[in-house]
Amino acid sequence: MPMIIKKDWLTIGEVSELTGVPIHTLRYWESEFDGYFSPLRTSGRQRRYDEEAVARVLEIKTLLKEEKYSIAGARQVLSRKMNPNGALLGSLAADERLPLPAAVMAPHSNVN
Repeated sequence: MPMIIKKDWLTIGEVSELTGVPIHTLRYWESEFDGYFSPLRTSGRQRRYDEEAVARVLEIKTLLKEEKYSIAGARQVLSRKMNPNGALLGSLAADERLPLPAAVMAPHSNVN
């Protein structure tokens, strides 16, 4: 099932509402999973989440909340998906993707 966000980016509040992860937790995960999860930033330092970033939030949430990994354990699982340079080792297979709830919102302009 393809993941669909009907605008270019989401704010941290929208991601929180969409994923059920509190805003303060999203900020914490950003520091704990540096290199794997980091939303785009505007010139004013506001976070902007694209579809990939939201999918990563859901993946981290699944590892921590459903599969009961510790932060360190989840980091190890995620590091196996990355090469030594920090880049992802290809995209997730279709059956490994987490379903992203459809967001029904008007399009935003691109982040400046």
